Amino acid sequence: MSKNKKIIIGSSIGTAIVAIVAVLLVFVFDTFGLFTSEYKLNFDKYIKVGNYKGLEYDKAKVSVSKKEIRTEINNFVKTKAQTKTVKSGTVKQGDTITISYEGKINGKTFEGGSAKNTNITIGQTSMIDGFVDGLVGEKIGTTKKLNLRFPKNYANNKKLSGKKVVFTVEINAKQQTTTPKYNEEFIKKNSNFKTIKDYEASVKKTLLEKKTQEAKSNTEKTLWSKVVDSSKVLKYPERQLKFEEEQIISRYRKMAKSYNMSWSKFLKNYMNSDEKSFAKQAKEYAKTVVKQKLTMYAIAKKEGIKVSSKEYKEYLANILKQAGFTEDSFKKQYKQSIDKYAEENGIKSNLLLQKVTEKVMKEAKEKPSKGDKN
Repeated sequence: MSKNKKIIIGSSIGTAIVAIVAVLLVFVFDTFGLFTSEYKLNFDKYIKVGNYKGLEYDKAKVSVSKKEIRTEINNFVKTKAQTKTVKSGTVKQGDTITISYEGKINGKTFEGGSAKNTNITIGQTSMIDGFVDGLVGEKIGTTKKLNLRFPKNYANNKKLSGKKVVFTVEINAKQQTTTPKYNEEFIKKNSNFKTIKDYEASVKKTLLEKKTQEAKSNTEKTLWSKVVDSSKVLKYPERQLKFEEEQIISRYRKMAKSYNMSWSKFLKNYMNSDEKSFAKQAKEYAKTVVKQKLTMYAIAKKEGIKVSSKEYKEYLANILKQAGFTEDSFKKQYKQSIDKYAEENGIKSNLLLQKVTEKVMKEAKEKPSKGDKN
């Protein structure tokens, strides 16, 4: 009866190009390609790295407004709200209510027209016209009869299209949310501070630190883009190029499989493409990935930048912690270990890229402001 829509989360090849890091594969220092000991590259034969030292960047202006502080506080207060089920009051816009209903056409029930103790939210849940709105203003605990008609072209069940229907709806209960007041008592109970002044100063400091880190990260990405753009591929290592191309196609084939769709149907419905066009896109994108890798590995080798086993383990542990997983809970949910997941998703390469971009940032210079003297 509900007009449910299946939401499929995916990405297009265009979106993927923006996130180069996401497709970088496992980093094995000075081994480039299929990660075999015999396949090592003299990077100077393949890439002429652009200038990555002394690049200039604009200083980011970071500030936190009172409005941003208030928004952060309001969001925190909402997390402490408590919801309970009540059997009194009336139905209002935004309420989540528990109902039981029975639908009849010509006095007879029909498949899919009845439900027991189901929750709907007024203004959000999608039912046939008149069903949800017809409950607004009614008292909890009462029964309401709704004389409605199914849409002429009812997609969920064509047999019901245009038919009159009577729904008998029991309004059983509703969810009542109580949000605590923001005062010093709240601060003492829910933070490590005793006064509003100290708590709000802490919120401002945290927001400022977050914005500063984001600004730094954006600057690093901008500088890295300059390095890659100014670098020139002398020739592509064909083995690596083919490997990256196969990886791209493999990723999307897995996505198609997860949707229980044929490869051709997936390309048509979700990529607006066909096999020939997609193969061409994958080939071009593989060049983008290889250029990124050549630049990264060449700089890493020249500067002696490595990822140690200890750094890598700590990095993975931090990823798990931030995502709220343990190694066991991660394996249970994703059906593979964090190490295997990291290998398939290029987490180690990501860490290497971070170290390389940090080096570029360290060597860069902040542009003097217009008011500065030379």
